[in-house]
Amino acid sequence: MLDFSYLSDSDGSKPSLILHDKTIRKLENPFFSLKEKTGVYIDPYGKTRIYPDHQKILINYLVNIKDIDVINFINFLIKSSSENEIIIADGD
Repeated sequence: MLDFSYLSDSDGSKPSLILHDKTIRKLENPFFSLKEKTGVYIDPYGKTRIYPDHQKILINYLVNIKDIDVINFINFLIKSSSENEIIIADGD
């Protein structure tokens, strides 16, 4: 499971998103592509900061995936990058 939240969210009032293992498996290739391009790896078992520029790159990798959970993730990334927010990906 990966929990995505805004770094600036100190009181839990900003958007967040949880992705379960089934969806994470669908995202392995885009996550690896992001690592190859930027050096940023979204670790399903660790904690990663995803900056707005990285979010935009990830959106481009994901845009053709037609899975509802991935679409929700894309929408979350679009919102956070448009607000210039850094996301924390916290895996377990």
